[in-house]
Amino acid sequence: MAFSLFTPAGSERLTPDAPQRLFTLMAYWIGVVLSVAMGINVVVDPGVELAEAWMMTPFVVIAVVAQQALSVGVFAGERALHLHVGNQPLKIPYDRVEAFTIRAHREKSRVLWVDLRDGRRYPTPAFVGTGVRTGMIALTDAEMTVLLAELTRRAALPQPTP
Repeated sequence: MAFSLFTPAGSERLTPDAPQRLFTLMAYWIGVVLSVAMGINVVVDPGVELAEAWMMTPFVVIAVVAQQALSVGVFAGERALHLHVGNQPLKIPYDRVEAFTIRAHREKSRVLWVDLRDGRRYPTPAFVGTGVRTGMIALTDAEMTVLLAELTRRAALPQPTP
């Protein structure tokens, strides 16, 4: 597996990249580079006042928000499913999964959910539809079918009937 800053270690992305990836990547790297440059300046130059040091805060915030946006998705490892919705990563071992279902969540009518054996249910960031929604990834019907089949295979669940 290739190294990626925005993919959990030991897993691979199953959903497409977040919308507007290029813009978000640029924001991330601008935030990182400017934060580091200003941080080095604060450490190296003893004459820098505290007010000047706080000027790097917006760049740190930009980098963190962009990193969260780039990490949104459904990821699969050998033993667990990783769901990233904003700043709420969730790791679910496959042996705890009862089923993968499509149901409504908030304003989206066809969102992929993970149903656990203990009765808990978690929405994923994947939905069937179009448009951009923060923290979610739009899929076509065909992409959702492929995603469901792959997740079902990885969790060793009975394959759904078409």
